[in-house]
Amino acid sequence: MKLFSVLVMALAATAGLYVTSQRAPDSAAQEVTDAPDGHYSLYRVGGAERCLVERAGAAAQGRFRLVLEPGCGKLDKRFAQVRFGRDEGNGLLSFLSEDGTPVVEFAVADGIAYESVRPEAPIFQLLSRF
Repeated sequence: MKLFSVLVMALAATAGLYVTSQRAPDSAAQEVTDAPDGHYSLYRVGGAERCLVERAGAAAQGRFRLVLEPGCGKLDKRFAQVRFGRDEGNGLLSFLSEDGTPVVEFAVADGIAYESVRPEAPIFQLLSRF
């Protein structure tokens, strides 16, 4: 009976960790997407360069306009195509071209930053500027 009680407690603790970890991306995404001034820093992991990204307002079809400073092309030439962003609602954030095609997709990394998941390399981080 004692063994059964220990197994039940272990199962409950594991389930609690699972439920807590399932909620983390939503709260972490909220922290990242709500930069106080709508400005973000974009970094290439392993590099010293950064560029600034500004969320400039609403656009059609659940998208919002993004303004990337001209130096973002130095991080990766794909950033020259970015015109919009879209919160996918599942912890993913997409940077979109003029025609709505995803250029770079980010996932919540640690509650402080997004980390690119597509393309797989190089890896980029998007941080709220504090």
